[in-house]
Amino acid sequence: MRHDVKRRESRTLLGEKVYAGFNGREASGHLPDLCLELLTQQKRTWPFLRKGYESLRQGTERHVSCKGFSVLLQHNPGRVKSTLAAVGEQDISRRPCFLCLRHLPEEQRGVLYRSAYLILSNPMPVFPAHFTIAHVNHRPQAISAHVDSLLQLMADFGPGWTVLYNGPKCGASAPDHFHFQAVPSGRMPAEKEIRGKRRLTLIMQNDDVALYRAKGMGREVIIIEGGSPTAVGAALAAFLKALKRVLGTHEEPMINLIGLYEQTTWRLVVFPRRKHRPDAFFRPGEARVAVSPAVVEMGGILVTPFARDFERLDSAAVASIFEEVSLEAVSVKKALDAIRSTI
Repeated sequence: MRHDVKRRESRTLLGEKVYAGFNGREASGHLPDLCLELLTQQKRTWPFLRKGYESLRQGTERHVSCKGFSVLLQHNPGRVKSTLAAVGEQDISRRPCFLCLRHLPEEQRGVLYRSAYLILSNPMPVFPAHFTIAHVNHRPQAISAHVDSLLQLMADFGPGWTVLYNGPKCGASAPDHFHFQAVPSGRMPAEKEIRGKRRLTLIMQNDDVALYRAKGMGREVIIIEGGSPTAVGAALAAFLKALKRVLGTHEEPMINLIGLYEQTTWRLVVFPRRKHRPDAFFRPGEARVAVSPAVVEMGGILVTPFARDFERLDSAAVASIFEEVSLEAVSVKKALDAIRSTI
């Protein structure tokens, strides 16, 4: 009886929060169009979201050229809460989950995606359109059970959109509640830099999937691509399993992930990580560098909520941050060697 009551309450809460629905059938509309309609509506009715986009527009950007790659520094004071978020286990246990239906802001609405996720406008955007895709149920951030959803999302959003994933210990602001993000494609420098095949080293390939390692990026980058979502998903699972073995852990290896879908090809860009934040993040006072690398930062947009960091970060500092938080090359090579014969 108690479970039936909870299910009814959950359905009621969900119904109150749904702006539109998408189930994959033609009548449900084009997913990006629904999301952009949602964003327009939310800017009118939700002042906090409107303020976040105003902050983004008022921010400034500048390019930093590093050896072999570039980054875009974005001064975005509206992201301070996300950058400085306390994500330790005790911190998480002491606060309500802000992605659960009952804790969403009163004004917030979303697009119900295939009955399993609610696509929400991100009130602290980095991009002109920035969405959080939260599971309708409270479950931990762990990609293994949601790879099919990731690949389906990539196809449903289609060319022109990028789907993002942050591991629970390297960038997810809600590691206790499973979610993706979706943003317009082509804005992160890494998306452009991996286009050139001269930068990529082919590790293995069969009829369905290819796996590459990018060079000259200042951090470890693995690309998995193919025309079969099943094969691409299996290759990702094999890589994560190999990383677990190399790192001697039973938990999900620390990764950030970019998903792109173009011309019936699924492309996953994986950033293996060894730590969440650089040592400079924890320095006292003015010495602190408030950069907290998540998938957007690993993709080449370094968000700096404080002007002092925006002004003082240079190519050497950026390269040092990437080197510090990226998994060391020897561990990545061991994982790739371990799966070379399995794909």
